[in-house]
Amino acid sequence: MFHYYLLYLQWFNEDLNREDCTEIITALKFRGDLAYRHEDYEKALVAYNRCYLLLPRTNAAMRRDVQESQARCLVCLRRYTEALEVAQTLKGSVFNTDQLTCALNLHITIYSRLRDWFMAVSCLQQLISLHPYNPWMWKKLAEFYLRLLLDPSQYCLSEEAQSIIQSTRPKLVNEHDYADEEQPCLDRIGRNVDILNDMDNTSRTVLDSSNPSLINICTKAELWINSCASFIRARRLFQLVQPQQASFVLENNLKAQDEIEERLKECGIDEETQMLMTEIMAEDISNEGTKEEVDSKTTMPLSSFTIPSDVEFRAKWFEKMNIISLPSCTKIQSCPR
Repeated sequence: MFHYYLLYLQWFNEDLNREDCTEIITALKFRGDLAYRHEDYEKALVAYNRCYLLLPRTNAAMRRDVQESQARCLVCLRRYTEALEVAQTLKGSVFNTDQLTCALNLHITIYSRLRDWFMAVSCLQQLISLHPYNPWMWKKLAEFYLRLLLDPSQYCLSEEAQSIIQSTRPKLVNEHDYADEEQPCLDRIGRNVDILNDMDNTSRTVLDSSNPSLINICTKAELWINSCASFIRARRLFQLVQPQQASFVLENNLKAQDEIEERLKECGIDEETQMLMTEIMAEDISNEGTKEEVDSKTTMPLSSFTIPSDVEFRAKWFEKMNIISLPSCTKIQSCPR
């Protein structure tokens, strides 16, 4: 019964009033969303492309939403070059922390698919600098570090990934001719370039803070410490928000904590070391501060926020871990100190 009710509600698949541009735009967006949910990414991309072409430049919020949807379709279709170009355009035209959060999440998704873990970690560290009390982000960062530790082959990018990344990075600010691209989803992205020209220098400094060379110097020991410390901070944050949660949200929280416990066991970290790491990584955590982060809906302009570089991020969060001795764990016995 519910299924048929949903079909009845899908008015956006019916014939539309071609004189009502707003109705057409909304219907195309909904069609794209439904096709994406059904994993028909080609159909979704066509709908998003048509929707984007009709959107007025004054509707900046929906334009960004549709562009992000285009990029996610392109990722699912393994058209990574185009996806990264859209993501770079979105990141290059952000003006507040919400927009930067969306852009960074999109970059993390793309770089993860490309197995470019250096850039994925770099973007994730920028994201954590925006949301330092988000346990899910810390858990993901720990998993990225652990992936690099346990599988050194992850350091090597495929030729396809190298080609894609090199072809898109120079276009971050200097490309002014997106409208001439063959791909329909990029036909009108070039119109955002004039927005870049109006950005202040402070915003550009924030956006250019990612640098893959900053995180490729980590030893195995540092990767182990960074991973364990990130897992422990994530666990502490999960524990603090747990009393406020219920239903499936609480279930996901507890499941994440169980996964963290398993990972820490695999890393061979003893209880004493865990306690020391918890004390260090939870120095800034309070019930009030964490609740404020969870409940906060405030969007800040980028001019009021500075994202640290990768070196500054690691110095802030992991430098104090130098006092911790490595355990005699088989997974890291050969780690240089």
